[in-house]
Amino acid sequence: MRQTPETAKEREQALAIAEQVANLLGQLDALQPGSVRAGAGRISGPGLEIRDSGGQWIVRADR
Repeated sequence: MRQTPETAKEREQALAIAEQVANLLGQLDALQPGSVRAGAGRISGPGLEIRDSGGQWIVRADR
């Protein structure tokens, strides 16, 4: 399947965003090495959880 200019641009944007997310996760993990975990609909880190809540990502402190 050939990429159209629109899908190529979307892919480029998605890769740029993914690189930013990876960088931020690295920074978060540096606070407490080995603490960041990702699973389906959930990312946890030192003292926090990021969860998919019906298509909207929310952050909350661990209890």
